[in-house]
Parts: sequence; structure tokens; C-alpha cells
Amino acid sequence: MSLGKCIRWFVDTHRLPSSWPIDRVLKYTIRLVLLGLNPIVLIGAFWFVQLTDKSLIYLPILGVCTLMLGGALGIAAAKTLKMNRAQTGSMFVTGAFINIGSFGTLFCFLFFGEASLAYAALFRLFEELIYYTVAFPIARAYGETVKTEEKKTAAMKILTDPFIMITFSAIVIGGCLNMSGWNRPEFYGTLNAVLVPLSSFLLVVPVGFAMKFKSVRGYLKESFIVSTIKFFFVPLTITTIAYFAGVGNLHNGMVLGVVLILSSMPPAVTSLLPPQLFKLDVDLANSSWLINTGLLIVVLPLLYVIVNLF
Repeated sequence: MSLGKCIRWFVDTHRLPSSWPIDRVLKYTIRLVLLGLNPIVLIGAFWFVQLTDKSLIYLPILGVCTLMLGGALGIAAAKTLKMNRAQTGSMFVTGAFINIGSFGTLFCFLFFGEASLAYAALFRLFEELIYYTVAFPIARAYGETVKTEEKKTAAMKILTDPFIMITFSAIVIGGCLNMSGWNRPEFYGTLNAVLVPLSSFLLVVPVGFAMKFKSVRGYLKESFIVSTIKFFFVPLTITTIAYFAGVGNLHNGMVLGVVLILSSMPPAVTSLLPPQLFKLDVDLANSSWLINTGLLIVVLPLLYVIVNLF
């Protein structure tokens, strides 16, 4: 993130040639990770992990519950504080959108190793589906709909979105290889050990590039309310449900640890998109994202201690 911020400083101070397409390079970097590196990681993870326990079916359900609970609590907090519609919409998206793609997956890998990647992928299986079909329409209802020349239905967006289709394809391929009985090549574990941190690094640099500090002071209270939602109420509720659903007994508590980590992540970068599209409170969303991402410095050590108790 610091590297991304440094690049932004060089661009803003005109210390880099204006002909350098920095924005385009960072955009293509994200596509490289999502369409190139992540599928390789997912195929290897699903090829390697044990998927025979029926309780694993709860993981994608818990993922959906995490998104919707965060969004509902965001709206409830906004209503309690008597915020206007634009602010309520921003509270919803910062509560619902969660960074389980880059940060969450990386921390699962660091805490539990490669086997956790498949469980993380199952947890976020319907993430994009919920964003497109539920979260975006709710955010639009709180703001002003942006007029576009061509409007696609939510279903068509899902069917034609390359990120979603490639991710699903990678999961299916990895699952088929897992059930085929073929042994995964030994080099694949080493490859994933490099690709996972590299992918997270390449995704976080653009995050640092987009960071804005100007409006943080005006929304400290709202941002810390989101912190309470994201780092306390949501993980406590979701992990408790997972435990009583039998997930706590899987693989010596590792799967429950994955659920705890993923449900404790800050708002995703994607949470900054609906406020811009639907004219919600952009400064509130930006401040909440920035402060809660920074709070990972405090949250991560606590998570490390807790998951080692499982």
C-alpha cells in the first residue's frame, strides 16, 4: 500500500512522465491477478485439499450471511444515527462489501497454509453473485441511478463476467482433479507459496495508489462504528453459527479459523464503487475503508492469537 501511495505522489507531483500510463498499468495488473494468477492458485488448492466432509456446504452459506449481516448492521447503524439516504447507502456498502479476496485469502494462507485456500474459495463462492444481484441494487435504491446507454440484467452480468466465470471454472477443474485420483505434482505447492503473496501484493499496490486521506477527519465516528460491525459483531455472529453448524470439528479447527479470519476483514475496495456510481456519500465510504484497513495492524495479531486457540 505504501508503494502504491508513493507512486501516486510521483504522479501528482509530475515526477513521472505524463506519457506513462500508470492508471492503465495498475488496471491491467488487477486483471492479470484475477484472470491469470488466481485461477492457477485455486486449481492447485482444490486439487490438494480434502473435500469429502458434507459440512463444507455451510461455507458458501456462511459467506453470504457475512455479507448480508454486515450490510444490515450498516443500515441499522445509519438509521440509529439518523443519517440521510446517501450516507445510509454508504454505510450499507461498507458494511456489506468485505475484503476476503486479497487480504482475507492471504492471511488464511499465512496462518494455515495452502490447504486453507480452498476453504476460503468456498466461503466466497457467491461473493460476486451477491454483490451484483443484491448489494448493488440496494445501494442504487439509496442514491441516484446512473444512466447508461446499455443496461444488462443482473443475471446477464453474472453470466458474462469473465472474473466470475473463470473463478468458477478454476474451482470446477480443481475439484475434478481432486476426485480423479491423480496426484498433484509436488512443484505445485511451491508455486502456490509464491503466487499467493505475489497476487496479494499486486492487488494491494493499486489500493495504495487510490488512497485519499483528505476526508477522514470528518467521518471518524461513522468509520469506527463500521469497525465495531466488521471486527466484532459480524465475526462473533458468523463464527458462532459456524461452530454450532459443525464446522468447528473440521480439520482440527482450521476451517473454523478460516471462517473467523474471512468474516473479520475490513471493507473491500469494491465498496468505493457504488458511492461513485449512485451518488452516495463518497467521503464516508472512503474514510471508512481507509480507517478500517489501517486497523488491520491491531486486528491481525488478535486474530493470530485467537485462531491458535482452536
